Amino acid sequence: MLIIGLGEAGCNIAELFKSHNQYDVELLDEDKGIKKCSTVEEYDGISYKPRKKAIKSASAGILFVCGSGKIAGATLRILKGLKHVNMQVVYINPDLDYSSHEEQLRHKVHFSVLQEFARSGMIKELILLDNKTLIELYGHGTIYDYYQKVNHCVYSMIHTLNYCNNVKPEFSSSHKPKDFSRICTIGYSLLEKNEEKLFFPLDNITETSYIISINKEQLANDIGILPMVKALAKENKEAGRQTSFAIWSTEEAESYYYTKHYTHFIQEIKKEEE
Repeated sequence: MLIIGLGEAGCNIAELFKSHNQYDVELLDEDKGIKKCSTVEEYDGISYKPRKKAIKSASAGILFVCGSGKIAGATLRILKGLKHVNMQVVYINPDLDYSSHEEQLRHKVHFSVLQEFARSGMIKELILLDNKTLIELYGHGTIYDYYQKVNHCVYSMIHTLNYCNNVKPEFSSSHKPKDFSRICTIGYSLLEKNEEKLFFPLDNITETSYIISINKEQLANDIGILPMVKALAKENKEAGRQTSFAIWSTEEAESYYYTKHYTHFIQEIKKEEE
């Protein structure tokens, strides 16, 4: 799988995937694979040629980008250069409390345009994550590891979801998301607590998938697992959402789940972000 980091934030996340051989990682930043430009418009006009390895072997890929930077304007050119690859885009919604007016305007444009790319089919899937929410949940620490924890959280969840996409589950009641449901976010909870936290406040959710990792010993001995999982799915079905789940075994001590919530509705900028 091809992993692309675009801009400083995107590169910091993509860098973490280098620890796994199954990923072909490309880091694109100012004067690092992309020439430095002074405006979004200039980045939108750059020339991008995929590496030969990506052209020959990659059938799927993920691009990580934060929308407040000028360099995010290069996203369209990169996607066009990789039109033979089924690309997902992980869009990091910036913390606008600490963003300049220019950064906020760039975010509004990129946030809107990428959703249109998804609806048009240029992007296989647009995964929306909110930086402020991630920091509130995982960013506590010293100045030195403030963003490192957030970056590792994003890397860990995406790597886990990729793993589950390529390994047969122990048990599943799954469905393939509708082709037009290309805008989504991710949630997380420990299974025992069932206190799901969404990493972006997605509106008008139409479909939900539970990706559940259960401790190997618990999976073998706890007869209450399947009823608990079915109850989770039932809650979403009663809310009018098409719902599925799949269960994998894990060596980790605590059982947990990720959710992927999908919609085909365009997401608006929240009032508190304006």
